[in-house]
Amino acid sequence: MSTIFEIYNLIFYQPISKLLIFFYQNFKDLGLAVIFLTILVRVILFPFHYKSSKEQEKLLKIKKGIEEIEKKFNGERKEKEILELYKKEKINPFFNLLSLFIQLPILIALYQVFLKATIQFNPLFLGIFNLSKPSLILVLIAIFLQILYFKIASPRIEKKKTNFPFSQTSTYLFLLPVTFLILIKLPSAISLYFMTTYLFLIFQKILFHV
Repeated sequence: MSTIFEIYNLIFYQPISKLLIFFYQNFKDLGLAVIFLTILVRVILFPFHYKSSKEQEKLLKIKKGIEEIEKKFNGERKEKEILELYKKEKINPFFNLLSLFIQLPILIALYQVFLKATIQFNPLFLGIFNLSKPSLILVLIAIFLQILYFKIASPRIEKKKTNFPFSQTSTYLFLLPVTFLILIKLPSAISLYFMTTYLFLIFQKILFHV
């Protein structure tokens, strides 16, 4: 287990920590350091997000075909036909899982680095916000950008009935208060990270449609 932590520390935590120190030393403002580090990380993760989005679009396109296979076949034959459909459409059903596996330790490292930074450095952002403490204003801005992103990113709601008990809209409505309750208890450096992330994702969606 210690080996895993050493690898995580070497590959993810230390580089991210050094990058934050670099930005802080250049901008002399922890908030600006958080913003620029977040943007840099999102740029690095963009290829994974882009590929994942395209895979999701392909899956939506063959949804009807999968439903027809599920009606016609059972057991191993059904699984074989679905895999053949994936192969035909050049879809990797495991890419999203792999993408998440790669991104998760980066996001965890960011969270840890930002929390530690509020103790190591001057936590003031623009001389106004104390990033070591919760900020209702930054939380509300983060929530607003989250809502805006969901609105832009959500596909048109289909009128046809689906087999899913919860729609995307209901999922988003559930996530909003959860996000608020989490952020309002954490140092506002995390809220600033959320703000920057969703602002980046909004521009990413507008410019690249992913």
